[in-house]
Amino acid sequence: MKIFAKCLTVIAIAALLLAGYVVIMSTAQVTAEGYRVEAAADREDSFNGIVNALRSGSDSIVSYDADEIGSVDQYVFVTYTIRLRNSDLLALEWIDLTVESQPGDVLLVKPAVQDIPALNQSVLSYTIMAQRAGAPGYERAATLSYYIYGHYKEIPITLR
Repeated sequence: MKIFAKCLTVIAIAALLLAGYVVIMSTAQVTAEGYRVEAAADREDSFNGIVNALRSGSDSIVSYDADEIGSVDQYVFVTYTIRLRNSDLLALEWIDLTVESQPGDVLLVKPAVQDIPALNQSVLSYTIMAQRAGAPGYERAATLSYYIYGHYKEIPITLR
């Protein structure tokens, strides 16, 4: 009976070490798939909806320089697309993207917080509203953060 108990103890320790290794070494694969630039005047309904959401304090809007928003003709929407692949056996939770703003950036529109199940992928879109005249370029540095089984992870990416 002692041999059986020792074998079970060794198996349990090995399983715990393997589970810990999976959690610690797990990393999502992130691919920036490009961006699309559109004049805000071409999407006036979206512009009005975003401005109203900003004024009502929506969690999906991050303000960079949105103190005084002018007319729709002064802005462009830059929509970045990111593919996030979870090849781990645990779900990615509380996914968030922090984008470093450039001069001319007014606000960032984020999708709702979502989880990506194990062995799955998702396409996420983030939109920056920038001043038409003030944008030097559309490449941005960003940090994707998420939790996997309670552990916080960050991945730096370049949006282009």
